[in-house]
Amino acid sequence: MAEYKQGDFLELVIDSYGMDGEGIAHDENGFTFFVPYALKSEKVKVRVTYVKRQLIFTILLNVIEPSSERIKPECNRFPRCGGCDLLHMQYKTQLEIKKQNIENLFKKNVMLNIKIEDVEPSELELGYRNKIQLPFGTVNNKVAVGFYEKNSHKIASITKCFLHGEWVEPFIKCALEYANNNNLTVYNDITKKGLLRHLVIRKVDNGYTVVLVTNRELPPNINKFEQLIEREIGSTFALYVSIKQKQDNVILGESMIEIRKYDLYANILGLKMEVNPFSFLQLNNEIRDKIYNYVISSILKAKKDNLLVIDAYAGIGAIGAKLAQNKIKVVNIEIVKEATQDADRFKIINNLDNDLIQNINGDAAIEIPKVIDSNQDKQIIIILDPPRKGCDRNVLESIKKIKTDYKIYYISCNPATLTRDIQILKENNDSLEIEFVKPYDMFPQTSHVETIVSLTLKNQK
Repeated sequence: MAEYKQGDFLELVIDSYGMDGEGIAHDENGFTFFVPYALKSEKVKVRVTYVKRQLIFTILLNVIEPSSERIKPECNRFPRCGGCDLLHMQYKTQLEIKKQNIENLFKKNVMLNIKIEDVEPSELELGYRNKIQLPFGTVNNKVAVGFYEKNSHKIASITKCFLHGEWVEPFIKCALEYANNNNLTVYNDITKKGLLRHLVIRKVDNGYTVVLVTNRELPPNINKFEQLIEREIGSTFALYVSIKQKQDNVILGESMIEIRKYDLYANILGLKMEVNPFSFLQLNNEIRDKIYNYVISSILKAKKDNLLVIDAYAGIGAIGAKLAQNKIKVVNIEIVKEATQDADRFKIINNLDNDLIQNINGDAAIEIPKVIDSNQDKQIIIILDPPRKGCDRNVLESIKKIKTDYKIYYISCNPATLTRDIQILKENNDSLEIEFVKPYDMFPQTSHVETIVSLTLKNQK
């Protein structure tokens, strides 16, 4: 039986894809080889980097026989920059891989062979992202910004990003000019010293929010940074400094200092939303609207006079707002206090009916049973749109205790936690049926995918 060790050079033929879009190969002895950036049917030369029992991890050295699906990436930082996974393959192949991965996870985690609809493509394959978060680093003794190389804290410096479009470039130019002209230092994770941590920029309908995240103090001559931006793009931006001291993976700090005020708004399904640095917005406006419209139209088709919609991870409650405009009673639950405050403001700005929409700041696991108990006569629809880590187990258990019929629309950005959560909901609950699974490509050129699942529980009375 063959044995493999770190440093071995091998030639492999790729036969399938992994969850991150990497190439997979197998040998006759049952070993599985993972080859990032290799495509199915390609013959490749690799070097072994890590061996774990039957799993062999490698890096791609050379494509000996390329696939017809391989394309030349426009970006000269790919694949060194960790921002993209799939820029080397045709877009239709990306969509096929994402659909297959969802199918595999339903088989593995939910034990179901279920029909997955084709992935809804993004009209923009590049330039679709409306927000960028760039760590600062040092390259050739100068301040740089970029993305971390995969599995490292080493910066791959950039001056543009194809996923975001040309609007990013003047902000990067200004940040680098400001930092290097004022001899600013860069934060070091090991020593905990240095000033600059991240540059965060978001593009909305009428301008931009710009946040400079720093370590412990306000940067000197910050007005110079403001002047540089105004020189490049004009006056349509708000500027903040966020001071970050906690040692965690959250990018923005605990405090937010407003340097330049500018009122910014986003249009979501015809509704007006005030935007601040802490606001949550989906990164792909087009796909966000398609997902929201699909859920809204599905609910409206089943509309009954006694309908109640509970959005358990509501944010500002955009879906609920559109439903309330269609005379449907909505309860938005959100555990983040600032998001609930934004939701209250959102309701006022858009003249939403107070009798039809209620915003609750609290834990959905606690609040859902309360809402159900006070609405025994209602037909219940629950919307779940959690972060990547999925739903809190207590939230799922609170839903499982509902005794009346209900429907769930689960919107997920992570098929692994989506399928895990569906399996939890289905435990000892054979009456819970999956109606459809519809993926959307919120994140072209990456391995990520957004998915809507509709589940229905009947005959519980």
